[in-house]
Amino acid sequence: MPASVYVRFDAPEGVPATPRRLHAALSSVLDLPPGVSPARAAQSPTLAHRPVHGSGGVKPYSLGELSQSESMFGVEVRFLDDRLIDTLDAWLSWGGVMRIGAGTDEDATLIAIDGQIVAHESWEDLAGRDEDTAWEVRLVTPTTFSRRGQHVPGLNPATIATSLQQRWWAWNRRLAPPRIDRHEMASVLATQDFTRSSMVTLGMPRDAGQGRLSSRRIPAHEGHLRISGVEGAEATRIFSRLMALSAYTNVGSHTSYGMGVIDAVAA
Repeated sequence: MPASVYVRFDAPEGVPATPRRLHAALSSVLDLPPGVSPARAAQSPTLAHRPVHGSGGVKPYSLGELSQSESMFGVEVRFLDDRLIDTLDAWLSWGGVMRIGAGTDEDATLIAIDGQIVAHESWEDLAGRDEDTAWEVRLVTPTTFSRRGQHVPGLNPATIATSLQQRWWAWNRRLAPPRIDRHEMASVLATQDFTRSSMVTLGMPRDAGQGRLSSRRIPAHEGHLRISGVEGAEATRIFSRLMALSAYTNVGSHTSYGMGVIDAVAA
């Protein structure tokens, strides 16, 4: 069951929370512990669902929106596999201590105050969310897309839909919408594009061995879109289901690092 959890931390002022550092801290909680193979983990109900660290591909969790005040730091974590919520809850019950930084004296040690499930829906409910025909889509964090290892320009409904469909197919193929016909989607979905191009960094060190990530600067989009579809068209109905899923996952590339957080509100 897809879900969204908001975790609040008691935090000192000036948390050095780059997306890379948050990703590293979160993966230490949710990924398989070092030295535990998937085959070995499969024998343990508490480990079998946890993803392999550094394996590549789309993970069943991603960073969502962040918030910070003088004494509190909040992180939204989006899940496509709610079994990981049990993993997060177990970590919280043991104190929920998270160290964020670059391994220096300036690192911040956060202590979780609480974690709350703020939204959840079954795959069956999401599959039935096919009646919306217009959306205001805000790119909460910079968003980028890749194809065959290369970042691709442009942002349109079919690109967003393809990314969301890939995630749906990965975690519940039985109820996933049919494959997208990009030409049909382009013919029935109209877009008002209020986005702008930007260059963003994940804060990756150049010797991190992460390919393009080590170049530090990634082309992305920021801003918002208004999308409307022809009522009753199959492509509009498919897009409606996928927009419902966007509340529980990110879109595009580098989502584990906090990119591709979107807020899609049906008009």
